Amino acid sequence: MTLDQLQVLQTIVKLGSFRAASQELHRAQSAVSYAIRTLESELDFKLFTRDQYRPQLTPQGRAFLKKADDLIFQLTELQETAEFLKRGHEPIIRLAVSALWPLPSLISALKEFKTKFPHTEIKIIHDVLSNDEQLLEDHADIALGHIFNEQSLLVAEELFTVNMVAVCSADHPLAKFKGKATPQELAKHPQIIMSSTVKSSKRSAAIINPDNVISVQDYLTKKEFLIAGLGWGRMPEHLVKEEIKKKSLVTVINKPHVTTVHIARHSQKELGPCGKFLWNYFSHRQKKGVK
Repeated sequence: MTLDQLQVLQTIVKLGSFRAASQELHRAQSAVSYAIRTLESELDFKLFTRDQYRPQLTPQGRAFLKKADDLIFQLTELQETAEFLKRGHEPIIRLAVSALWPLPSLISALKEFKTKFPHTEIKIIHDVLSNDEQLLEDHADIALGHIFNEQSLLVAEELFTVNMVAVCSADHPLAKFKGKATPQELAKHPQIIMSSTVKSSKRSAAIINPDNVISVQDYLTKKEFLIAGLGWGRMPEHLVKEEIKKKSLVTVINKPHVTTVHIARHSQKELGPCGKFLWNYFSHRQKKGVK
C-alpha cells in the first residue's frame, strides 16, 4: 500500500470517475485503474462496484476511505509542519504572564498569532512576582509583567502602568478610616498578599507586617478573600473596579501604588520569527495604549 494509491482513491471518489481523476492527476486513465486494481489486490476486497455508469464505493470501500482520508489529512499537516520548521519557526513559544496583565490584550494577541503561526504550540505560565526568574531559568521565552532585572541579564521594555489600590470589605474594621488608614492601623489586620510562584523565590510585595499575612498565588482567590473580610490587600484597579463601584470593596489608602508592566526576554537568547511577532505586537500596541 502506498500513499499514491490512497490519493488516487480519494481523487476518484471526489470527482466521481476514473477519467476525471486521471485528468486531475495528469496521468493516463490506465495508470489510475492500475493503482486501484493493485490496491484492491493487496487488500483482498473490492473498493468499487463497477456495474454502474459511475464507480460506487463498496461498504468496505467506504470504511477504508474514511481511514485513508484521516491519514492523508495527517500527512498534509505533517508536511506543513515540516515546511514551517524549515523556515525557522519555533515549535513552541513559552509566555510567562503576570497576573497584572489584562486578559483581553493577551487573547487578542494569541488570536492573531495562531492565524499566522498555526503550527506553533503556545504555553502560558501564570506567574506572580517572578517573571524575570522564569526567563533566567529558561522556563519562558518572553515574560509579560513586572520585571525586577536585578542581574541586568534581561532586555526589557516598559509598556504601561497599573494602579494597585489597597482595599478591604465594606464590613471590615479598616473601612471606617475611609481611605486614610495609617500603616500602624494596617499592621493590626491580616494583609492578603501575593507570593511568588517560583519555589526558590522569597519575593512578596509591599508587606506591612510580615507576622500578619495570608499568602495566595492568584488574584481571583485574593479578591474573594478580600470581599469575605479576611483582611486587606492591594489589587490591580482594573480587577476591582466593579467591586469598588458596588461598594463590596472600599479603599483603605486613597493614593494607589503605581506598578510598571514590561515585556522582557533573556539578553543572550534571540527570538525566532514567532517570538519576534509577539514581541512587536505587544511592544507596539501596548505603548500606543491599545488593549
